Amino acid sequence: MVMAFDRPEAISDGLRDEVSNDHLEYLIRSERVIAAGPLHVATPDKTDPRSIAMGTLLFFNAVDRDDAIEFVENDPAARAGLYETMTVHRFNSLDVTGKFVSENLYFPGQNTYQMKEAMEHW
Repeated sequence: MVMAFDRPEAISDGLRDEVSNDHLEYLIRSERVIAAGPLHVATPDKTDPRSIAMGTLLFFNAVDRDDAIEFVENDPAARAGLYETMTVHRFNSLDVTGKFVSENLYFPGQNTYQMKEAMEHW
């Protein structure tokens, strides 16, 4: 996963809006993304106009750390200079519902159905 925070100037200069379509297209075409979305300034009400996007949280599949870093560095938003910081973390998803279990594209044959089978059993 990557957690990226926008440069303060990028929040006001419109860069986020400018690169938004290219960023989304990159994520969609990669076929690697599990979940993605902007991070917003916390406000009491979700419709508060002060709750502006100020970063990105992205969960995606990668073979290893180098592959993950290459993927996020090639994101058009990163290449355009939107982010002040980008931090890559290893994240192991634990689906306790069994609803979202899928095969691991990078390690075929790996038993990824253990949680689903356990949920059905119990």
